[in-house]
Amino acid sequence: MPDTVTIPRPRPVEVRDTAPDRGWKVLLHNDDVTPFDVVIFALQKAAGLSLEVAEMVAQEAHRTGTAVVRRGLTQEDAERIAGRLVALTTIDGICPGVDAEAVVDDA
Repeated sequence: MPDTVTIPRPRPVEVRDTAPDRGWKVLLHNDDVTPFDVVIFALQKAAGLSLEVAEMVAQEAHRTGTAVVRRGLTQEDAERIAGRLVALTTIDGICPGVDAEAVVDDA
């Protein structure tokens, strides 16, 4: 009988990335049709922004053409917020709703 003992090598444990992909943002594009108050209300309801932040986002979109509504989102959350912004700003016979989109965050 030999004096050495063979110990089996442990198998490497497969580590899965379970962290959600938080590299998405929601963009709001300016339009000249949707009333400003409607946009601010929708930003508060859809994105959970305070009145002050919603006003700043709406002003930035109006001034520059595009504004970031929220960042650090999953794709699903970004798409949900963008869809709610459109739905909450759509008024039959008055305005078709804002243009909002979920995009990969390049920052």
